[in-house]
Amino acid sequence: MSQYQLRVYTLSGPEALVAYENVRSQHIPGMAKHRITTHGAWTVPAASGGETPQLYALVSYRDTDDVQERLRAYLAGPDFRADIEGFDLSQIVGIAETLLTPTTDSPLS
Repeated sequence: MSQYQLRVYTLSGPEALVAYENVRSQHIPGMAKHRITTHGAWTVPAASGGETPQLYALVSYRDTDDVQERLRAYLAGPDFRADIEGFDLSQIVGIAETLLTPTTDSPLS
């Protein structure tokens, strides 16, 4: 069974969300080289009450992989640097990671 992770990126504003959405799509092939599979990405625009926009990504790792080790390998490598070229990382004001365990009847189990 794969290990799933929900990654939530909080961006500094609407323009940052659009910029990161474009950059995030470039991550998919580089992450795949590090055995990180992207299943989808979703955006949550900023609400009128001043909340900041977010991008949610569902990724998976092999069941025997150390999730943090795989992620560190990607972030330290040339693929990541190339993927974020031209994007100001300070526009990401928060990242939350949650490991998810599929239920026995889940199509993703």
